[in-house]
Amino acid sequence: MFSQQSPAAPRPVSRRSVLRTSVVAGAAGVAGAAGTASAAVPRGGPARDGVRPGRNGVRLRWLGVAGWELSFDGHRVLIDPYLTRQPYTDSDGKADMTRELRVNHRIIDWVLREHLTSAPEFILLTHGHWDHLADVPYLLDHPAWRDREINILGTETHLHLLTAMGVPGTGRKHRLVAVSGDEVLRHPLQSSSKPSRPDYTIEVVRSLHSQLGGYGFDPYGTLTAPPARPRSLGDLVEGGTLGYQVTVSDRLSVMFLSGSANFAAREVAGATPDVLVLGASGHAAVHDYFERAVRTLGRPPVIVPSHHDDLVTALDDPMLHDTVNRGVVDRLQQVIGADGRVLDPRHLEQLEL
Repeated sequence: MFSQQSPAAPRPVSRRSVLRTSVVAGAAGVAGAAGTASAAVPRGGPARDGVRPGRNGVRLRWLGVAGWELSFDGHRVLIDPYLTRQPYTDSDGKADMTRELRVNHRIIDWVLREHLTSAPEFILLTHGHWDHLADVPYLLDHPAWRDREINILGTETHLHLLTAMGVPGTGRKHRLVAVSGDEVLRHPLQSSSKPSRPDYTIEVVRSLHSQLGGYGFDPYGTLTAPPARPRSLGDLVEGGTLGYQVTVSDRLSVMFLSGSANFAAREVAGATPDVLVLGASGHAAVHDYFERAVRTLGRPPVIVPSHHDDLVTALDDPMLHDTVNRGVVDRLQQVIGADGRVLDPRHLEQLEL
């Protein structure tokens, strides 16, 4: 059963308190282009309770694929930060897991210089596949981040993969934190001498990977010890899938079921997040995926689709935004109807909640 609050967690906000969004200045999709503030084009019903854009001070930034930055009050949390976007198919367009892992250092440098300008306090991993985990070791070793203390949350398998890839690294302050679901973590840590309210909490929930046309997915598997250093896409196995709910003080709760297009309904039953970031690709074998997710989570007032681009077009390509499956936005709006709003995120631009 999903825990809505615990002694260490803040009191959940009413779902009616959320809900208008705007796009804040961000990337124009081309390196060096300056973004300008503009109104988002959320689709669906009117804003509730007359809340003005930006009132909550919480911002979402889509990093492409299933990657997100959540920022507020000087805090930053990243989910599945994968920026390289390397090719993953053979000449016939079929997934080829024998491809060698690549790292696009140019894009990583650019994104950290222009967009992710401060290191996060946490990196939350949803699962171990290349398009979620592969860039994490290189981000952690980047000159802009290597001397910061960053907590990386994932399953035992995810952490074994990172260890095999050199994380945390000699002299690094980064901390690998094994989680499996039901953890409710607070930041900052509780002082032993004076009880205090956390700035935010992170609740970990067990989840499921997408089920593709053949009912399964690849590469699957779990690890009980670090393997040889991963060299190919197929070396990065799923290793269990997680979701996360981040609750910002008494203002806003954001549920990330963002890394795949599936979920474990009994694990999140009873949760009523203000914002749901929902994975949208690869659910051909999952019955009533969108409908069940929306219903199980109490019809969230704001839904943001995730994992619905082509995975490979470079983040500074002028045509990047044309690779997004915006039919997902329309489908989700049909499901939620007048009860909520579905946002249409653009790469590297911020959505202000």
